[in-house]
Amino acid sequence: MKNPVLWLLSFGFGVMSIVMASVVSAADKSASLVFSADQSRLYSANFDGGSVSVIDRALGALLNEVVIGRDIRRIALGLDSDNADKIRILATDYLSDQLILLEGTRQGAPTLKEIERIDVPSRPFGVVFDERHQQFYVTSFERDKLLVVSFDGDIIQELATASTPRGLALTDDGRLLVTHALTGEISVYDVAQAIPQLIKTIQLEDTPFDEKQTTPQGKPRLLDNIAIAPDGKTAWLPHLLWSFGHDFQFQSTVFPAVSIIDLTPGNEHERVDERKQLFKQINVVESGNKTRIVSNPHDITFTEDGNKVIVTLAGSEDLMVFDLSRGQGRKVNKKRHRRKKFQGGAKVTQIYRNVPGNNPKGLVVVGRDLYVQNAMSLNLVKLDIGKPGPFSKVKLAEAEFARLVHQDPLSPQMRLGKTLFNNANEADYPGLSMAGDFWMSCNSCHLDGFNFTNRQLMEDGKKDRFDNAVTGHVDTHKMIAGDPVVAYLDIIQKTQGGMPGVSLDQPPLDAVKMMTALNEYVRAPENLPYLSTWLRLDDDKRYTHPEEWINSAKCGDCHTTIYDQWADSNHGMNMDHPFYRFHEDVAAKEEGEEFRVLCRGCHAPQAIINKTSGAFTDYGDMYEQQGASLKHALASNQAVNERGTGCLFCHRITKAENAGGNTDLTVNLKDRQQYVFEDVANPVTQWMADRQINAQPQAHKDSYSNPDLYQSSLYCATCHNEFTTGMGANINDNFGEWLASPFNRPDDPSQHKTCIDCHMTPDATNFTAVAGQSTDDGPTKANMRSHHFAGGNYYFTGMRNPEHKKLSIDILKTALTLDVEKEGDQFIAKVTNQNSGHDMPGGARRQVWLEVIATDAAGKRVFESGVMKNGVIPSGSRRFIKIGVDKEGVPVGLRFWRYVKIGQDTRIKSGQTREEVFELPEDIQYPLTVSTRVLYQVFAKKLTDQVRAAYPEESIPEPEVIELTTQLVRYEAQ
Repeated sequence: MKNPVLWLLSFGFGVMSIVMASVVSAADKSASLVFSADQSRLYSANFDGGSVSVIDRALGALLNEVVIGRDIRRIALGLDSDNADKIRILATDYLSDQLILLEGTRQGAPTLKEIERIDVPSRPFGVVFDERHQQFYVTSFERDKLLVVSFDGDIIQELATASTPRGLALTDDGRLLVTHALTGEISVYDVAQAIPQLIKTIQLEDTPFDEKQTTPQGKPRLLDNIAIAPDGKTAWLPHLLWSFGHDFQFQSTVFPAVSIIDLTPGNEHERVDERKQLFKQINVVESGNKTRIVSNPHDITFTEDGNKVIVTLAGSEDLMVFDLSRGQGRKVNKKRHRRKKFQGGAKVTQIYRNVPGNNPKGLVVVGRDLYVQNAMSLNLVKLDIGKPGPFSKVKLAEAEFARLVHQDPLSPQMRLGKTLFNNANEADYPGLSMAGDFWMSCNSCHLDGFNFTNRQLMEDGKKDRFDNAVTGHVDTHKMIAGDPVVAYLDIIQKTQGGMPGVSLDQPPLDAVKMMTALNEYVRAPENLPYLSTWLRLDDDKRYTHPEEWINSAKCGDCHTTIYDQWADSNHGMNMDHPFYRFHEDVAAKEEGEEFRVLCRGCHAPQAIINKTSGAFTDYGDMYEQQGASLKHALASNQAVNERGTGCLFCHRITKAENAGGNTDLTVNLKDRQQYVFEDVANPVTQWMADRQINAQPQAHKDSYSNPDLYQSSLYCATCHNEFTTGMGANINDNFGEWLASPFNRPDDPSQHKTCIDCHMTPDATNFTAVAGQSTDDGPTKANMRSHHFAGGNYYFTGMRNPEHKKLSIDILKTALTLDVEKEGDQFIAKVTNQNSGHDMPGGARRQVWLEVIATDAAGKRVFESGVMKNGVIPSGSRRFIKIGVDKEGVPVGLRFWRYVKIGQDTRIKSGQTREEVFELPEDIQYPLTVSTRVLYQVFAKKLTDQVRAAYPEESIPEPEVIELTTQLVRYEAQ
């Protein structure tokens, strides 16, 4: 109880007030299931049911359900200190990025009235009420924020936190604990004052790697919940251990665990030797001397006497019970033999197998009554924890005590798919189980589906990429887009140990139905609606029509300079050039037609969102200037399907996921500011719309400008980073390379340069700010961002505009420096990546190499290396390239999405120098002249010839070789 005196003075209810206050204090953890103050009712956050429900605790009747959103993860009950009968419930809507404040009364009808809807940073999750300050604390999982929200629903404070804050709990003495789901950290805040102050961060220890891969090991991850012991001395956290240091396989990758935090003020720390782990403290042995495997520990609670800890196991669909009365944690028998090793404290005394329903998550306990909330079947189960004593067992009281919703908002197909995604119960779906031996579900790694958490999977799965670059699924039989049913079955068999004996060639009908439903969930709007790309449309519908987009040429009416720069750039029109079309056709032939969207996510995203399927037939013109076809379509009032990243697409990106690339972004069309007549194709009405924009430009600017995102290199990473689908191996990691570069210096603004500081400046040689106007007759900006997007591909942009070509070559020539020296018969070339924020060369298919030519006194060529022969770089040349290979070490070539490891990577990292040593002949006649050049070509001749053969009707020029830097040195004598 936090402050019983305050409660007595405020309400004057005597003993009843004290009881109410103690109940609220005991529930001071972020939860999806909470009691009313008098314990007569249960309030439930119904996850994807999108609602909050009120349940009669005695009868199990659904008294009220209020539908308020899409995915209600947590609720917190607040009692009004000024009005004894008023309650407020704050709910987090995880997918709508909102908080919903509801109001009701303690007594009387179970009504809940929505009084406030609050937009908050991305993916709000945990919420808890601080009665002392009459305010709520909320975690923003994706945006690394802790929000302080008043009792009336106002955001009082937004605090930056460590990465991925998730669960919350309040101690009686005024400390707030925050779990960080994907980093294994616990932040401790002092909330004695109204504004939280960070006082400590605790890093849960990694369980070290063990040669025996089935031994628990790995990094603490998926920390959703935390519970404080009734005595206030410890906090318990259920979580998983991720072990990605080897191939991804269910018995060696994910392990359940519960960690314990010592809450001694000023000395908060993990009690490492008391962590509960599989085969150790979690070791209930079944017949045949086999340990009972459990998966996905989720929520946790203490019984009122503090003698038992109960954990829901969302994957294996069990309950896990620790009986603390049998051995109080760190209490050590002083009479035991001094050599006897401490055994980690309390152990699991019961695993209640197969909780009725699907996906048990939330739980609360009062007296002997235990209520468990099933997230997938949307119901409550009631259990009996038994009489006090170490030998009592949890028993089932009522399999379906209450329904949580009147009607499931998901279709039966979607509900089945989502249930399968979360399921690791081998007892479900006999013969077609999703997991082997209850070990892991899809959700064990893909927390909440497919979102930015993929970044952590790839980060934790980093291995020696020359030995194994794969983070995720190994030896995928088929890319998911080609045949989802077979692909999922293959993944489940290899990764989760499920679907035993199911033939991939002729799967049974029931398995096909299950995998079809699973695919429905994978393609849900919040997941991968287009399957092979991480592109999302922020809308209830999956596809749009070309008429819903603004032709980029229309933007050129007011932003002439910007449009002209963009139209001829490599981000502009006609990204469906022959090289792209050739590669997309290869992908479709190898993996299935739907696999085209992997490429189109970045190269033609509007075509995906407009449901353009099949190969492109109405090809663009590589040589078209100033987006002439767009201008023609605009003049003719024709809707267009832009091939490239158009104005509306880029300027309506609202979220960058940081999931590793592959277009991991969200674009929003429906919520932009639109003026009257803006979309009416009539000169008069268009004139009226333009006048409105001029009269109220701020609304227009707010709709198409997101400075926090656009100034971030993460914005560029959404397309300029790539990974293999399913297998999760980095193809391009430009963003990660920049993060590790000398240019990532946020602590020193004079040295810090983002992607746009180099690639979106009119000065591609010194990268200094250049003033200019982005709007015709508009204000002059001190640092106007150029939309030339100058970069390494001088080839296509050079076909359309010599200025663009010059800018690309200019920026290329700033990247590397060259120094040479000679020691005896050794000639040394030192190439430094001085001015590129990523490895050089960046991107794909680029080739950089050294050309060295030595001539003697008679002008005779006595040594050469890297001299092209018929447009081909000879083998043995010093090339700076990366080559991906399959598991046998064979280069994958065009099939880059199938690479397993790196066969060769000689690129030069940002800020580093490569020394290449050449042995000169011994009998050279001096003086000797050595010409050294660093050369660059955007596409190799072999690829160009393949594309020419595929499109003989196209006029495809040879990509020229660019000299980046050169040294000519004369040596008079050896």
